[in-house]
Amino acid sequence: MEAHGRAREVDWSPLRGVLQGTVITPGDERLVLANKQFAAGQPIAPPQALVRCRSTPDVRRTLEFLREHALPFSVRSGGHCFADLSTRAPVIVDLAELNHVTCRDGVAVVGPGALSGDVSRSLATEGRVVPTGGCPRVGMGGLSLVGGFGFLGRRHGLTSDQVERLRVVLADGSEVHASRDEAPDLFWALRGSGTAGLGIVTELTLRTFPLEGLTVCNGRWPLTEAAALMALWQHHAPEADPDVNLELGLVAPDDPEAPCHVELFGVLLGSDARVAGHRETLARWLGPLAKDLRLWNLAPAEAADYVVGLLDHEVSPAWLPSLPYRHTGYQFTRSNFFDAPLSPESIRACVEQFEADRRYAQFRELELIPWGGAYARPDASSSFLHRGARMMLRHTATVGSRSTEALREHGRAWVDASRETVLRHANGHVYQGYADTRLDRFHHAYYGDRLGRLQRIKQKYDPENVFRNAQTLALP
Repeated sequence: MEAHGRAREVDWSPLRGVLQGTVITPGDERLVLANKQFAAGQPIAPPQALVRCRSTPDVRRTLEFLREHALPFSVRSGGHCFADLSTRAPVIVDLAELNHVTCRDGVAVVGPGALSGDVSRSLATEGRVVPTGGCPRVGMGGLSLVGGFGFLGRRHGLTSDQVERLRVVLADGSEVHASRDEAPDLFWALRGSGTAGLGIVTELTLRTFPLEGLTVCNGRWPLTEAAALMALWQHHAPEADPDVNLELGLVAPDDPEAPCHVELFGVLLGSDARVAGHRETLARWLGPLAKDLRLWNLAPAEAADYVVGLLDHEVSPAWLPSLPYRHTGYQFTRSNFFDAPLSPESIRACVEQFEADRRYAQFRELELIPWGGAYARPDASSSFLHRGARMMLRHTATVGSRSTEALREHGRAWVDASRETVLRHANGHVYQGYADTRLDRFHHAYYGDRLGRLQRIKQKYDPENVFRNAQTLALP
């Protein structure tokens, strides 16, 4: 209350007078831009100011103003933080308009607010691609700091692995370029630090790769096959050739009268001869279930849309909500990494829990994501911890904007219960891109033995803890 009170009393006209961007305050209909598609369980109060920066000087001036007035703030690019860490503050520093994308000599220079779908299509015109995730509305700033995995990742690595240089505004308002040669400690920390709170990234330079066609693979079966498929998948998908990236998903529609199903989806990369070999290998490990597989060959431009989620798993145009988000739904997501396979007992318990006590207007998804491949490649210039895992599981429940608090809490409880069925097999670490405020030891879960070094870097670059939220690094 005190922080919101201070924000209400501030005269924003001096900041408005020096910005290329915009300061939006209550009463302005553009404050709807502060909304996000999904909140983490509770309604999000509109901020007392949404500062839309358009340049690095805008960010520096905004930071100076906020420090002068001792105003708590958050920083966001796409606003997709699963724990709302970039949204729940009296002032939001919004980087959405720093969304430029250029590509030259195989190197992409992007703003943190550039959405991954826009980046994919822009690079496709140059015959290039950068590995990203499967949601086209995620901002490149957040994605590149937490890791960033997707259909090209087992071949090329994480999104953060492609970052060659970052332009950063530090807590004291100064600007630094971080790379392997300049501020290498900050470069190491930012590439994997997620919510650590080390600075505001205003530009990223990323390595790209030639854009090629690919083969999309998709199969769908009734949930009665889920246990068998999970057992097969976990022994084959994480060990597959890096050009094979297949996820397994259990899906419960939001109408409990509609049957649940299990789906295998992803890509086969490489030449026609290599893809033919991958198909034969896949058919062998699926056995009789392979008869329900479907495959599509995509040209490069279509491939660029598929890998970033602009096409759905059956290569049709994906449904995307309209921008800006005028109504906010609710999503509950938790994850775990695994170094070893799940036991048959845990798989059975997980499948049983998946369809237990379904409720109307509650969507559920259990996603099994293969690791290995280029994800496992050591990178001394990156703080990203999760190199040795075999797989990751993501448990998600989603409800609409008009859902009751009881339905939301039921969704949260299902996610917790689903996670509990497999927890004894997990390695104790969690993907920082799926920020989780209910973790008891979140710093250890995200950073493991990197934590001490990250804290020392936080002390060096932000000794007054200017950048802070519920999960920023604690000073040593």
